[in-house]
Amino acid sequence: MSLIRKVLETQKKLSKVNGDFLEFVEKNPGALKASNFKLMDLNDQLFALQPWPTFVNQVTRNEFQEAGVKLFELIKKIPQRIFDFDIKRISDYYEIPGDLAKQQLEGVTDEHLRNLVARGDFILSTSGLKCLEYNVTANLGGWYVPVWENLYLMTPIIAEFMTKYTVDIRNKNLIQQLLEHIIETTSSGMTGNDREINIVLVTNFFAQYENSMGRYLDNLYKQSLLKQNPPLKGGIFICDYHHLEKIDDYIYYRDKKIHAAIEMYNGSVSLPVREVFKAGNIKIINGPVTDLLSSKLNLALLSTYGTANNNIFNDEEKRIIEKYVPWSRKIINGSTNYGTETVKLENFILTNKDKLVLKPSSGYGGSGVYIGQRIPETQWEELIKTAFHQKNWLIQEFVDSSPGLYQAGENGCDLHDMVWGFFVLGSQYAGAWVRVLPQKANKGVINCHQGATVSIIFEVPG
Repeated sequence: MSLIRKVLETQKKLSKVNGDFLEFVEKNPGALKASNFKLMDLNDQLFALQPWPTFVNQVTRNEFQEAGVKLFELIKKIPQRIFDFDIKRISDYYEIPGDLAKQQLEGVTDEHLRNLVARGDFILSTSGLKCLEYNVTANLGGWYVPVWENLYLMTPIIAEFMTKYTVDIRNKNLIQQLLEHIIETTSSGMTGNDREINIVLVTNFFAQYENSMGRYLDNLYKQSLLKQNPPLKGGIFICDYHHLEKIDDYIYYRDKKIHAAIEMYNGSVSLPVREVFKAGNIKIINGPVTDLLSSKLNLALLSTYGTANNNIFNDEEKRIIEKYVPWSRKIINGSTNYGTETVKLENFILTNKDKLVLKPSSGYGGSGVYIGQRIPETQWEELIKTAFHQKNWLIQEFVDSSPGLYQAGENGCDLHDMVWGFFVLGSQYAGAWVRVLPQKANKGVINCHQGATVSIIFEVPG
């Protein structure tokens, strides 16, 4: 168990309870056996649960909250702060057609931007938290976290640890927080006599949600409505766009007027819903602006303008950028700054391969991400040529993960690299998950598409 001692101090920084858990593992060898965690088997092609949870205290949670919320606030300000909502400038920078840029911003108001939901992905390195990307979409991996939390708590070994060490769990239900966020943002424009809020979750997998998940959502939504003062009424419905009908500038599902839509299409919205949204008669979480704000090029904008001598960001905002955004640039010809140096970008990228990461501006699941130190020089040169030609790639300083110790194999444990995901609803931090991957299996990208498992995060005092 020498590996436990090696990482004990690191994991204790997250919370003392992590140290308690590793102490528990040393005294209970059954915690090393994967067969003792069968209750956590999701039978899911994408998501698998790591048998060991992760515990974070209030100090760590506060750091996660600052990183997640304040960086998201800056990303939401990019269209106005940097581009002044100029469609041509936005089109040119993101390398997208002008008509598409215009469509993504149609109906977007300050209120809509304030209420978006997202998950920021961060590495916890020796130099602190650094953001890898921000997924500004409602179609996020991780919404099932509340269900998975219960699987952990029902697993006998975990339950035994919780009881023996009197662990006080303070998690809030992520899905219920989302529903309450939508109620709050939707009810703000209601008249005194209108006390009904109906929500649709729009997905092409609607048939899979109608049974157990549908009942679960309906129960949570009713609880959330009753908590309002005075209580509200309404329902949550699961359907696809073709089930929705536009009548007199409103959207209806069957005979119910719909006040808000959670779209699970990564920003794709039907024309009738877009028209009603533009008229201000329906809220959309998140809608067409998804692609624009999810672009990895936004980190390049923050990194570039956040370190320059300008008035785009104030001193506090520049502090947040410097603290949480690794050096990042859009790959275009010309010079830029790296620290105190002025460098020609192409030469800098070619001669500093081992400390850089190359990414496309869009894409999910780690697709197209190249770690310089893992790529042969000839391949790196070809990739850079492609990036300069296409003009929609990002170069970023490589950030190495501080490891954690987690269960591995049929009977054992090993060091894992970690990527933290922070959920943000509007300006509210709503919790986190962490994906972990054995260092031996890490080819440079840590996510569920590449075989990482999910360790549930439990918030504890301290």
